[in-house]
This record gives sequence, C-alpha cells and structure tokens, in this order.
Amino acid sequence: MTRRGLTTADRRPTDAARRSAREDRRAAREDRRSGGRSVAERAFRQIRFIAVVLVIIVAAGYRPSAAGDLEPVIVRSLAGATAALLLLVALLSGRADRAASGRRSKLVLLATIADAVVVLGVVSLAGLPPRSFALVLLMLPLLEAALWFGLSGLAMLWTVCSVALGAYVVVFPDTMGDGALGTIVVAMPTLLLATIPVAMLAEHLVAQVGRLVVARQAADDRAHLLGDLSAITAEIFPLDVQAVLTQLVTGAGQLGAADAVVTDPLGDDAGRPSPADTPAPTPQPREEGGQADGDDVESTVLSRELPVPGRDPYLFTATVSGAAEEVARRVEALDLLVAQARVGLANAALVQQLETLKQTYQEQATRDQLTGLLNRRGLVLTAEQIPGHLGVLFCDLDGFKGVNDTLGHAAGDELLEKVARRLDSAMRDDSVLGRMGGDEFVVVVPGASDEDLAGLGRRIEIDLGKPFLLEAGMARIGVSIGAAHAAPGQRDLDSLLGQADSLMYEVKRSKKGDRAGRGDDRPVGVPS
Repeated sequence: MTRRGLTTADRRPTDAARRSAREDRRAAREDRRSGGRSVAERAFRQIRFIAVVLVIIVAAGYRPSAAGDLEPVIVRSLAGATAALLLLVALLSGRADRAASGRRSKLVLLATIADAVVVLGVVSLAGLPPRSFALVLLMLPLLEAALWFGLSGLAMLWTVCSVALGAYVVVFPDTMGDGALGTIVVAMPTLLLATIPVAMLAEHLVAQVGRLVVARQAADDRAHLLGDLSAITAEIFPLDVQAVLTQLVTGAGQLGAADAVVTDPLGDDAGRPSPADTPAPTPQPREEGGQADGDDVESTVLSRELPVPGRDPYLFTATVSGAAEEVARRVEALDLLVAQARVGLANAALVQQLETLKQTYQEQATRDQLTGLLNRRGLVLTAEQIPGHLGVLFCDLDGFKGVNDTLGHAAGDELLEKVARRLDSAMRDDSVLGRMGGDEFVVVVPGASDEDLAGLGRRIEIDLGKPFLLEAGMARIGVSIGAAHAAPGQRDLDSLLGQADSLMYEVKRSKKGDRAGRGDDRPVGVPS
C-alpha cells in the first residue's frame, strides 16, 4: 500500500476556506462598524436639521450694520440655498443607511463634502478667528470623514479644506482682512490636532455601539429560536401530566410495543392504550433482554421510570417482540420516546407549579390575609363581573379600638375573624362580602332595593350587637352602616364606595351625638 503526500490540490479547499473565513470576519467587523456608524450618522442628521433652523433664524434677523455689508435679500437667498443643501444632505445620509456598501460610501462621501462646503461658506461670510470662530464648525465634517473613512479620510478632507481656504484668501484678500493667510496656517493645524483625539474617541464609541447592536440582534435571534423550540415542544407533548402519559402509551403502541402501560405507585394505572391501539398478543416475555422459546423471535420487557418533581416516579412498561434486530430498533425508538416524555412531564410539572403560584399570588392580591375575605381590589374586580345595578353597605365597627386597647391586638384580630363569619352568615347568597382594611367591611348586593339594603343593614346591626366570646374575654361592639345605590348604568364601585363611606360617617357622628345627649360616656367595645 502506498501513501501520497499532501498536494496543492489538497490544500486548495483549505486555502479557500481560510479566505472565506477571513471574508466572513471582515464582513462581521464591517457590520459592527456600520451599526455604530448608523447611530453616529443619525446624530449628524439631527445636527443638520438644527443647523437649518439656526440658518433660517439668523437670516430672518439679519440687518446690515455697515456700508459694505451684504444686502438682506442676498443673505436670505444664501441662507435658503444653505438650508436646501443641508436638507438634501440629510436626505442623502438617510438613504445611505439603507443602501448597499458601495453605494453607501458614495452617498456618505457626497454628504461629507456638502457639509464641508456649507461650513466653508459660513467661514467665508463670518470671517476667521478672532473675528469669528465659525472655523470650529469644520470639526463636524472632519469627524464625519474620520468615522466613515478613518484618519486618512480626515487628513484628506482637512487638506482639501485648507487648500480651499488658502485659495479663497489669495483670490479675495479684501474679504478676510489682513493676516488671514497666517491665521489659516495657525488655525487649521490646531483644528486638526484637536479633531484627531476626538475622532479616535468617536471611532471607539462607534465600535462599542456596533458591538451592542450586533449583540442585540443575536439576542433577538436567540429569542426567536427559543420561541420556535417552545412551539415545537408544545406540539410534541401538551403541558399536562395525564395527557403526556396518554400520548406516551399511544405512541408506544404505534411503535409496535404490546401491553404498554404507565403505573402510578400512588394509585391505579395512569395510562393505558385504547383497544384499537393494542397490538396482537405476543408470546409470554421473560426478563428484559431474554429470548422466547422460538429460535428467531425475541420478546423483551421494557421498564423505565418517569420522574416527576415533587412525587414518586411513574413506571412505564411495555413488551417488544420480534427479531433481535427489530427489537433493538424498537427499544431504541421507545427509549427516545420515553426521553421526550420525561421532558414533557418536567414541563407539565413546572406548568402546574406555576399555575399554583399564580393562583396563590392572585389570592394574596385579592384576599384579606386575616379574614380570607375579598380586599378592595378583589371587590372591584368581582363587582365588574356582576350584572345589573349594585347596592353597597359600608360597615364600620364601633368600639373596636376599645377591644384592642383593653384585650390586646390578638383579641382584636380574633374579633375581626368572628365579625367576618357573622357578616357572611347574615348575607344573601348573591351578595359579596369584603374587608377594606382596619375595622371596615363592605357588602355588595346586586339588584337590591332601598328596602333590601335597609333590612340587611338592620340584620347586620342585630348580629354584630350580640356579645363576642373571645379567648381574652367577652366583648361588645356596634356598627355604623352607610348604604348607597348605583345610578342607572353606573359601574364604578370606587365612587359608590365613597358615597357609602360618607353616609357611614354621618351615621357615626349621629350616634356620638345621641350618646352625648344621653350622657352615656361608656366607650363601646369594653368587655362586659
């Protein structure tokens, strides 16, 4: 046997792969830079819009102060042309964001040159330092050139602008004043030295923004992928334990297994196939891997545990019969099916736990923890589901503070629980009872008339006026009740509660006045 060495033909695919990898890395870097550049270009576009507004404002307020100044008509014409050019540049930069890489470079180059022309025009009209500092505005197109074309692009644009300014000073020496050429020789290098570190920092920020854009896109792609995987998993197995077990047994029968069953160690069989899914009887099996009496037929009993969090595992058993190779293939397929069922059971158990937590949180959000009654939120949500007009009784306990002060807060809590039970026993079947907090209770009565509310209120006063036997002793309390009816079409329980609350306080003040008139100073709530 001969062996040949690695030839050029062998290396050619490797070289092509390396070139492709380099191109992919270069494209990835370009994508990251493009993402950051797009953000920077949007910032430049906003600056252009601001410049348009400033140019229009300056032109509108321009007044010649000397004999040699330009006429207002000329200044406004120049301002209009400048504003139009800036808007055109903003449009070009917007198209550059959506264009291909080659066309994008051309559009950005045109936009950068146009920005430089606008700034040079402003400098020619405003003058050079120290007369005007408009030359500093040239930093913006220089930064733009550095972001898109690097430091070499910055250097080229700076050179062109320097030559253009120098030529303008030479051709029109009277417009810039004496020493303009010397000012340019000093100011332009200074501007370049000031722009370079800013451009380097901007380049770094653009790269960081580009990486953030790519990372966000990757996160979005992963989120879409996870969503697709979740949908596929939901199609494979429903998020219900019994349904997963049933599908497991049915799927095992479709794969050729006989007597497939899932046994629950806590009860009866959790899943059995329907008679239509049950294969024909097979020879009596031996232990797993055993062989039946026939020489060419093997019968295997498959037994696998199906763990479920929070309980003992289910046990899946099935019989597979046939030729040895066929049994091996079916056992492998059944193992894959069992593995999917385990994932489905884990997901179903998790969903059940989440549903339990959801119900618990909903109970905590809508129920009073002491009495178990609905709280204000629960009352509002329940009232929204009640048809017809509503009547409300707002009940405030009289003398509850005295029980707290004399018998203690534990006795007060016990009293509130017993009050809740008495109120519940006095209500109509279709009424809704809730605790607003403290010693305030509310009864919502659907479709109640004034007589119904008055009768229910008297019954509540009688029931709560009876003594309460507490562990700390005997207590007596009273209750002040305010009744309110919803107007036709009114469904706002909050406003209805406010009306009943106001009426309740009137009743409470009336009771205090009656006790003061009788000279009864004994506080309600003192144990009797």
